Amino acid sequence: MHRRIAACALALAATLAHAAEPHFCNRPAPHPIDAALAQASERSGGVTVDLANAQSAALIAWDKELNRVYAALLKKAPSPDTLRAAQRAWLAYDKAQAQWDATLYADQGTSAALNQGGASLARRRARVCDLQNDLEGL
Repeated sequence: MHRRIAACALALAATLAHAAEPHFCNRPAPHPIDAALAQASERSGGVTVDLANAQSAALIAWDKELNRVYAALLKKAPSPDTLRAAQRAWLAYDKAQAQWDATLYADQGTSAALNQGGASLARRRARVCDLQNDLEGL
């Protein structure tokens, strides 16, 4: 029982710490997705299922943002085929890394899903930042 409480507390702290990280892409204000995740995480009161739901909503939102920025960049890219190849390689990496994360966190009980979700969020967020920087540089 104490392990479960400690694991949930650790997962909550990790989620809230993510919200305290520097703003998305070193912007002056938090990204709306990060702000929504932070609010949902606070409302969860540390309840694992509520934290997982907040992460899932954020992951869906980051996926949509990734697709939006990628589509905009694809329209402006000097070499769309090269960008497509890079994105396909990133998607393969993301899938492989998610499998590795599942292995790493497999023995962490109920916090495993939160840790895996946090890692997925970090990857999506970083990829959106990279593509956004590329788009702004064109």
